[in-house]
Amino acid sequence: MGLISDAYQAIELGHFNWPFRNSHPVHPATVHHPLTFLSTAYALDALYGLTNGYRSVRALAAVAPFLPQIGQFAYFCHVLGVVTAIPSMTTGTAEYWEIYKQGGLNHADKKMTNPGKSGEDVISSSVKIGAVHGILNTVAFAVSGYAVWSRLRQPNFAPGRTGVLLSVLTLPGVAVSAALGAELVYGKGIGVQRMGPAREEKEAGMRENVEKAKIA
Repeated sequence: MGLISDAYQAIELGHFNWPFRNSHPVHPATVHHPLTFLSTAYALDALYGLTNGYRSVRALAAVAPFLPQIGQFAYFCHVLGVVTAIPSMTTGTAEYWEIYKQGGLNHADKKMTNPGKSGEDVISSSVKIGAVHGILNTVAFAVSGYAVWSRLRQPNFAPGRTGVLLSVLTLPGVAVSAALGAELVYGKGIGVQRMGPAREEKEAGMRENVEKAKIA
């Protein structure tokens, strides 16, 4: 278990004291790059497919000469999205485990700040939101992985009809996933004061509340 625990902490990057002591989960800091690259890739694929299919439309006719560049830029955004998604998904999995596991800080905190059945409801809701969030991100990772593989030998990395369709369908899913991630942090308070000095302050406050409850 020691090796597994050390590997988990290394992935989570939240328990090191050198060169500085981290005070928050790393996952929120890793999500912006894949979100930006993947959203851009899907939007460009949609533009490529729309322009390629409706060149006669005046507004799209002006874009048509740039289709090779659009295809290339979309492809490189897919590549960068896949690469930057790996640390985001890895740390996100660690964060999800912290929500899911029994006896974790999130469980104790939510039960104390939401006494009674509501604490369990917050935890259950957070687990469900986190699961959907993770599934949507996994789908996006797979779609972009397919895009990278399928277009590698195509002229100008041009997307085919299947690639365009997948991107059009995945773009709103990425937006929903981002909204769900924000709900976990800002709506449910997941991951707040969970590491470093902030965690110590939170645990001290929780112990103080327990003592007050005993006296009362």
